[in-house]
Amino acid sequence: MNVLRSVCQLSVIASVLAAAVLGCSSSSSATATGSDASSTSDGSAADASNAADAAIDVVVPAPPLHSCPTAVYKTLVIVGDSISDVGGNGPGQTPFYRTLLVQNDDAKYPDWKGIDLKTCWGLDATTQVVKVSKGGAIATQGKKLGQSVLLDQVKSIPTTLAGPVLVVGTIGGNDATAGLVHVVANMPDAEQQDIADFATGFGDAMTELTKPDRFGPGVKADVLITNIYDPTGGNGDFTYAPLSQSCGGMFAMWPDKQPTDGAVKMWNDAMTAQAAKFPSVHLLDMHAFFLGHQVDTPDPTNWFHDDCIHPNAVGQEAIRELFWAAMLLLK
Repeated sequence: MNVLRSVCQLSVIASVLAAAVLGCSSSSSATATGSDASSTSDGSAADASNAADAAIDVVVPAPPLHSCPTAVYKTLVIVGDSISDVGGNGPGQTPFYRTLLVQNDDAKYPDWKGIDLKTCWGLDATTQVVKVSKGGAIATQGKKLGQSVLLDQVKSIPTTLAGPVLVVGTIGGNDATAGLVHVVANMPDAEQQDIADFATGFGDAMTELTKPDRFGPGVKADVLITNIYDPTGGNGDFTYAPLSQSCGGMFAMWPDKQPTDGAVKMWNDAMTAQAAKFPSVHLLDMHAFFLGHQVDTPDPTNWFHDDCIHPNAVGQEAIRELFWAAMLLLK
């Protein structure tokens, strides 16, 4: 398991993003340190945190980012929530990262011309892309009737696909947001149960995705999936700066400017501990990548839509870069 992380300072991350690269080396190679680690299975926050700390590999994709991945896959599968589906309500969120991966918008992003899966792999968006992602999706099983569940999405993927298969997706934001009620109400036992249930559901989905011959005899599959970003960057300020308005919904319950980083960390640690069990699952550190681009920052620094949940168009493009950087590391 690899957790894609930047080891640069945030100011360097911002300048690197502006240059359309991810990392702080001028070398043409990627560096990685660390090793896979297993975790305990009860989903507790303490055990998850210890396992996550042991599991994290430091991976710094080096420039140039605008090149084709060495590894070639015959099928792209998209799983997860609205970030990997059609975003939220309202304009200003397109093009989505998943469509940019397959075919770049050359008019909007001319620097990425020819750097997409259609060009690099000859991937056909109609016949070689399987999308099962759905807005509102969660990893937690058995609690949200009518809501798309990650394991059910995974089970719905055809059992025979042209290989190798690459699975990409985003998950966890809806689980964590629903759990806010127990955090605000100071119900630590219920909060820990929420996290444990999420970890179990995520782990079950990864088990299904990575089981031998899941997509056909001898078909290799790799999974790139993100952890959970924090719309406030950890500072707890749910003010959407571009419109000078407060974020609504569940976020309105949060005590004004009470730090959120501790709560989000427990969810991400649990997710990391589960991902560490699967060598072909690579967890991308979207949380770290979005720091400095939270809802209380002005445009164009802000990567969030005005619902304070979904990425805006700039954020979607950033997620494309994060996934592409991970693809460049696949062998």
